Amino acid sequence: MEKFGMNFGGGPSKKDLLETIETQKKQLLQYQARLKDVVRAYKSLLKEKEALEASIKVLSVSHEADVGLTGVQSPGLSFPDSVDDRCSTHSEDSTGTATSLDTAASLTSTKGEFGVEDDRPARGPPPPKSEEASGSESGVSSSSGDGPSGGGEVDKRLHQLKTQLATLTSSLATVTQEKSRMEASYLADKKKMKQDLEDTSKKAEEERGRLEGELKGLQEQIAETKARLITQQHDRSQEQSDHALMLRELQKLLQEERTQRQDLELRLEETREALAGRAYAAGQMEGFELQTKQLTREVEDLKGELQALRDEKNRPDPRLRELQEEAACLKSHFQAQLQQEMRKTALAEDQLRQQSQVEEQRVAALENQISELSELLGTYEKAKQKDQLAIQKLKERILQLDLENKTLALAASSRSPLDSHGEESSLDVNVLKDKMEQLKRLLQVAARKSQVTLDVEKLCDLEIMAGSEAADGEKASALYYQQELKQLKEEFERYKMRAQVVLKSKNTKDGNLAKELEEAQEQLAELKEKYISLRLSCEELERQHGQEAEDWKQELARLQHAHRQELEQSQLDFRERALRLEEELHKQRDRALA
Repeated sequence: MEKFGMNFGGGPSKKDLLETIETQKKQLLQYQARLKDVVRAYKSLLKEKEALEASIKVLSVSHEADVGLTGVQSPGLSFPDSVDDRCSTHSEDSTGTATSLDTAASLTSTKGEFGVEDDRPARGPPPPKSEEASGSESGVSSSSGDGPSGGGEVDKRLHQLKTQLATLTSSLATVTQEKSRMEASYLADKKKMKQDLEDTSKKAEEERGRLEGELKGLQEQIAETKARLITQQHDRSQEQSDHALMLRELQKLLQEERTQRQDLELRLEETREALAGRAYAAGQMEGFELQTKQLTREVEDLKGELQALRDEKNRPDPRLRELQEEAACLKSHFQAQLQQEMRKTALAEDQLRQQSQVEEQRVAALENQISELSELLGTYEKAKQKDQLAIQKLKERILQLDLENKTLALAASSRSPLDSHGEESSLDVNVLKDKMEQLKRLLQVAARKSQVTLDVEKLCDLEIMAGSEAADGEKASALYYQQELKQLKEEFERYKMRAQVVLKSKNTKDGNLAKELEEAQEQLAELKEKYISLRLSCEELERQHGQEAEDWKQELARLQHAHRQELEQSQLDFRERALRLEEELHKQRDRALA
């Protein structure tokens, strides 16, 4: 019932029960291992305790024996106390041993129940027996102290010492054995812990390497995602710019469509007016049909009159000629109307032809505008190329002027006033000649590049004169070189001013050229857009005009065909009527003759 109650009453399921059983089994195994370790530790402690108790007992017995042998008191008085003390000690030892044995037995029974086996045998019972024997022997020896002689006491003392030594050695062996076992277990645990530490460190290193690899992979993924996001942003911006351009183009196309729609509405109004004219012509045709019907009624009346004339046999018909004349008049009248309709159709054809010519002229004018725009674009391109060539030439001129400025700056720096003042103390004719030759070459290069005519010969003459004066004395050469240096400084200042003016004019010209180039580029872009829009509108107009011309041609052909059919039908009707009238006239004549 409990089982059914648990199943149906919402108790724990079978899986939960199995999990609890497994956890309890694991806990039991842990407790069993812990209890096994506790029992082993307790046994080792018990052995150490027994060994220590035995050694303490032996030491206490030996000390008492020594005191008994060397005591000053009488044996009668001291014997009972010693006996009591020994008996009490023996009883206490025996009780302690019994309790220890009982505890060990209970632990071993518990260990047997949990299935734990100890590898080492217990060595507790023998030492207490030897201690009891030694205690009894010591008691007997103390109780019978009067009887034996000194030699027997020495033998007993040696035997007692031997037994004590054996006890001490056995207890020391047990203690050392337990200590070695504990040390071995400690070393084994230490080795195991060291191995576990190494394993955990290796696992930690492996885990660290794996985590570093995963971190690198994640960083690479982040970098890839960032690059992908940047590319997507660029793509979105490009798409937005493309959409903006498409919207502008669509707006332009919408504007063109609106203009075309307005043109088409105007043309539709014109065509409606033309159709109204045609409807007027159709109304006139209906009037002509009414007239023909009226004429048919008149013919019927004439037929009735002819029938009345038939009744009159003997008398000829005086109105026959009038009827013939009237029929001829009607025929001529219908022919005139037909010619008028044909003239109208020809006029309509002429109007259509003129309209097509006007459209062709308009298309030609648009083509001329397109050709003019293309020529204008060509002229702008040529002007652009010319501007680029001028810019290139100006850049080359700027480079040339910069080179000249550098050469002049080098010349000026090579001959500064401080150097001249510093070298006045060490003037030499040959050194000054070499410097003059260098300056002469620099002046020739600068004059060649700047295209300025310098009187180099005059400077050479001055140099020769200076050389002659230098032969006269150092003072004249120094004055000459100072004058020449002053002239060179003035020339350099003039050239510097000229270069600054040229650079300023170049900068202004470059700015003007850049502005003109930007304006020309803007105009070129606008003209290109206008050209494209005009070309598209021209193509659209050509297509529309072609379609309208085709529609007009089809309408004209249809109208011509309808007019021809109507003309043929009217001619057939008139012929039939004329034939009928002729037949009736012939019959009337035959009857009149008869």
